[in-house]
Amino acid sequence: MKDQTNKPRKLLALDDETEQKILQNMREFRGVGTTLESALGALVMGQYFGWRVLKILHNPATYRRYEKVLGVEFKDVCPEITEFGQKKSIGYAITEKLGSFWAVVMGKRKVADKGLIDNQAEVEKQVAKHIAANDGEEKK
Repeated sequence: MKDQTNKPRKLLALDDETEQKILQNMREFRGVGTTLESALGALVMGQYFGWRVLKILHNPATYRRYEKVLGVEFKDVCPEITEFGQKKSIGYAITEKLGSFWAVVMGKRKVADKGLIDNQAEVEKQVAKHIAANDGEEKK
């Protein structure tokens, strides 16, 4: 992946101490391998999309489990949101339009397909569809 200056970017942007902490947790991990695999995938996603997208994708217990497995808090190692997250996350785009990020994360507002990642045109289409469906529900 390249950044906006067109220079190649590392897969993860971690300081040496954090990277060593994660590697140590990997060496000491005991449990189902797919949990470690998923936690590492969440870290990569979080670095590229932002921790807010991770909050939308995972229920609170899973989010905390992945942090525990890696020995880090996603808020400390991932940006809040990235341009990539804003453009490709349908769930994040809908929360922005609704102005209710935490309500969606906590399940107080239901958002179908909140976990979908797509191109910007499809994101905009899904946001419009969701808003239109909610307007119809409110008028009943």
